[in-house]
Parts: sequence; C-alpha cells; structure tokens
Amino acid sequence: MSGMIADPFAALAARPGGALALLLRAEGGFPRRPGAAMALWPDGFRIGRLGAGCIDADIAAHLDRIAPVTRLTYGAGGPVDLPLPCGGTVEIALIRHPDPDWLTAIATDRRQRNAGRWTIELATGRANRADAAGTGLQGASFALTLPPPCALHIHGEGDEADALAGIARGLGLSCHAGAGGPAVDAQTAVVTLFHDHDRELPPLRAALASSAFYIGALGSRRAQQARIAALREMGATDRDLARLRGPIGVVAPVREPRLLAASVMTEILAEYDKAFG
Repeated sequence: MSGMIADPFAALAARPGGALALLLRAEGGFPRRPGAAMALWPDGFRIGRLGAGCIDADIAAHLDRIAPVTRLTYGAGGPVDLPLPCGGTVEIALIRHPDPDWLTAIATDRRQRNAGRWTIELATGRANRADAAGTGLQGASFALTLPPPCALHIHGEGDEADALAGIARGLGLSCHAGAGGPAVDAQTAVVTLFHDHDRELPPLRAALASSAFYIGALGSRRAQQARIAALREMGATDRDLARLRGPIGVVAPVREPRLLAASVMTEILAEYDKAFG
C-alpha cells in the first residue's frame, strides 16, 4: 500500500472488503473538512484519519453494522457520549463495501487528472456523477468533489532539486524533473531551482502561460527583480508576473538544501489546500 497513505479510495480499490468513513459535517474547531475520508477494515487496518484517534476507533467499532450506510454524530448534541476536544460536532457516514465501479472511476479520474464530482446517496451509499462542483450535505445526499492530487514539475539541478523531488515523492505526489513530462494543469506546481538564472527563463515563461496554481523560482529579492524584468521583455504581462513567487518558501533566507526543500513544499501544499482543499 505504499503511496496510498493519503488516498483511502485507492486503498479500498486495492484491498476490497473494507468500508469508507466520510466526513459529512464539521462544526467548531474540528481539524478536518467535509469530504475527508478514511478507509478501514475489520482486521483493524486503516488508511487516513478523521480525528485525533478517539473517534476513529469508535467509527471502527461500527463495522459490524448490516446497513449499507451508518451515520454517526460525535460531539455536542450527538447520541454518542464522546465529547470532542475542540468542542464541536461532526457527522460521519460509514459506507460498507463501497461500489468497486465507483472506486475504479475515481482512480481513472485521478490518473487522467480530471476532477471527480459525485452525489452520494446516504441511504444506500450509491454514488452518481454530478454536474456541479461542491462538497457538503444536500438533504439526503452528500456532494463530493475530488480534485486531482497536487503534482510538481521541477526544473533545476543540484541538491535543492534533489531534496525537493525526494520530499514530493516521499509524500506520494506525482513529481517530474526536467523538460518535457506530463502537461502542467491547474493542480500542478512549477518550481525552478537554477543558480544560473538565465536558464530559468524558458521554463518560467512556459509556466506563466499555463494554469499552474503555483509558480516559484529560487533566488534572492534582487534575483526576483531581475527575472521579472527579463520576463517582461519576453512579453509577460503584469498579471502573469503577479503569479511568480520569489523568494520561495515559508522560511527565508535559507541556504541549506533540505530546509529550502521543506520550506518550499510547505508553501506549495498550503497553496494547494487553499485552492482545492
């Protein structure tokens, strides 16, 4: 199950016989959003988490229910005597044996990097394609949008590029290094890590013409000013250049390659979560 830690749907497709716990509603300071999911099996194996451990164990205790969907409420006003540390209320749908065709369709969407839009019937657990994007309760059903996972396209050489690619792949993210590769889409982050800044201009110009949600380049504020001037001469507009980040990362200045990579990855994941989480 390597690479599936963040993907309960893929885990259930690979290991049938489990259940899907889906967060329907969250109030207060609960740390997960509606649409968060956990896969779990009768032998105790789990992929993903919905809480800090206490509700996950209780959700697993309901796996022997016969109904296709069991709805569970925790916290204030809930029937289960399990108060939440955040003081809020959460509602969970526990879907026994999710439809394999649905799981296959999710995998196909992700492989083709398409957003999956679904309506899940909370009485039966049946999932149907939906036209509109959105996630949340809709009466007796739940709307769920699953965007393509975050992907990285890294241009550059040396320790910084190696460290960033290593972190990305360790997190199970799709990561391409160098020219070519898969098309850059709205869920792709593009990062240039050149010390010779003339080499960064062609990939940055291409990134600015794409729908990438994050575009960043290694270098100081002075280097950023120089690259903006160079890209403007190449035809980039002010609107394009407003998308270009530099210096990159949440910690600055940074000289150690691993710290730089961790700092940049944190910034990328935060931006992905803001846009698609």
